[in-house]
Formats: sequence, C-alpha cells, structure tokens
Amino acid sequence: MDEKPRIGMVGAGKVGSVLARLSVQVGYTVSAVSSLHRASAEKLAAETGASVVSSAVETAALADLILLTVPDDAIAQVAGQVAQVSLAGKAVVHTAGALDTGVLQAAAKAGAMVGSWHPAQAFAAANRAGLTGVAFAVETGDARLREWLLNLTAAFGGRPLMIPPGGKVVYHAALVFVSNYTVGLYAVAGRLLTGLGLDDASVAAALNPLLTGTVTNIQQYGIPDALTGPLTRGDAGTVAAHLQALGDCDERLQALYKLLAQVTLPVAMAKEPDRDFEPLGAILDERNDHADQRA
Repeated sequence: MDEKPRIGMVGAGKVGSVLARLSVQVGYTVSAVSSLHRASAEKLAAETGASVVSSAVETAALADLILLTVPDDAIAQVAGQVAQVSLAGKAVVHTAGALDTGVLQAAAKAGAMVGSWHPAQAFAAANRAGLTGVAFAVETGDARLREWLLNLTAAFGGRPLMIPPGGKVVYHAALVFVSNYTVGLYAVAGRLLTGLGLDDASVAAALNPLLTGTVTNIQQYGIPDALTGPLTRGDAGTVAAHLQALGDCDERLQALYKLLAQVTLPVAMAKEPDRDFEPLGAILDERNDHADQRA
C-alpha cells in the first residue's frame, strides 16, 4: 500500500469539500466521492479528480482512508453501511467535534481502524481558504491511523491536538464557547445598541474593531493580560450600573452579564493581583441574589 492512503469522501458539504480539495493540493489522492446530493459529489469530484460513486459502500471499496463528513446524527448509520465491505487495512474516520470513536463501532467490528479528526475551525461556507495554523483534534487507538492523521494535519499546516478517550464532548464544548457563543454575544450587543437607535452600520462600526482588537490582544498577550475593562480596574460602581441598566432592559441579559462577570473575575484577579476586588466580589456574589429573593 502507498505511504499516503487513498482518501474516500462520504459527504460533499462544506467540511468535506474543503478537506478533499486541500488533500489533493498537498499530494494526496481522493479516489472516490459520494453524497446524498449527487450534484455536490459531481462538483467535488471534478475539482479533485475523484470518481463519483453512488454510495458509501462504493466509496469504502475504492479508498484506504474513508472520511465521513456527514451530519453527526448520520455517522453511525453510514459506518454501518461501509461495514458491508472488507475493511481490513482500511480506516474509517469521522469529522464530528463532539463524538468519539464509539459511533464507528460497526466499522471497527468489520476490521477497520477507526478514529475522529476534527478541524477546530468555523466553516461558514465551503470556501477555498487553507487551514494553516488550525488545530485538528485527533482521536484514535490505532498507531497506523494516528500516523496517517498526523501526516495529513502536518501537510495542511495544522496543529494536532491529541484528545484522550472520553474527552471529545468537553473539547467541543470549549470550541462552542469561543466560536458559536461569541456570535451570540455579538448579537446581544447589537440588540442593545439598536435599542438605542443606532443603525446596523453604526453597530458594526462600534463592535467590529473592538472584537478584532480583542482577538489580536489574546494572540499577542495571552490570558490574563489581554483582559481589559471594568473588571480589571475593579470598577464596582460601573458593574453595578451595568447590572441595573440590563435589569431594566431584560432580566435574562442581567443574569447573563453577572454569570460572565463571575467566571471572568478570576482572570482579572490574575492580571491585577494587588488590586482590591472585594467590592466587585460582593456585587457578583451569588448569595446576594438569594438574600434579595428572601427579602
């Protein structure tokens, strides 16, 4: 068998398309592509030189490394389909963030090496951007498959993250905090500003440079030094005013602000160890909420 495994793609959506195209660009062969949407498979096959096949079973027959880039809920079913062919010497790998290799049990029973390989990147569209510097979560108990996945990651210019057994859910939850919920928090900030009468362009002008600057600070200075704002200054009066104003707008946002402040306060304390944070701690103490409710 060649040192570089032949890759078969089951799924031709955003993630699968990016991985297939990059694989070809770095010298791998994509031998087969299948998808529920034939047109998507044909488009990706034309771009990668792969054969278009009608099923996951046919993909598995033509590949050494079968990548399942399908929706999470479909992975176990597709693993059962590929298990219909001889999988000795082959690998079946999914790209889901929160699922471990247990979902590939049917393929493992059929003799396949199994693993998961998840790029820690937001695929908002099937763009042609590279994945240089992107972390790839690698989980497998097979040494040969581990080498295949590490080699692919290195060829992409990525950084491998070796995830221990049982760690995928926590790993993925961490990514959701920094990616998905950043979008949610941006939307919250936008609603607050539009509530003051600002138009969309003004909201973007206020928030986009701030968000970009925050990411830059994290990259340049790390945690805790990237943290700025009233918590680091110990501005208890400002935080109290924020909580009051948000309570007048939406009690859910008040509770969210308070919870975020509670989990961020230790970062502020690490950045400014000589500052007196007791007044802030008193405002954010959960027991105050319970006392207010009893009163």
